[in-house]
Amino acid sequence: MNIFIKESKIQFKNPQIGQPTRAVEEHYNGRRIIADVDGEERMFRFKKEEMPFIVDEDEMIELIRQKIEGEEQQ
Repeated sequence: MNIFIKESKIQFKNPQIGQPTRAVEEHYNGRRIIADVDGEERMFRFKKEEMPFIVDEDEMIELIRQKIEGEEQQ
């Protein structure tokens, strides 16, 4: 399986309602990744519990691989 990350967007949300959101680790809410999987462009969403704030490209690819394998087993 060939996986190439095309785009990664970090999503933030302030845990205190009514307060402004900032791009800091405490406000990290998840990540949206667009990846090329075997020639097909796919979008993946990860919550903060599924993917940590600090993650490198190899770790992202491994988490995408795990998500795809989980889909195939269902």
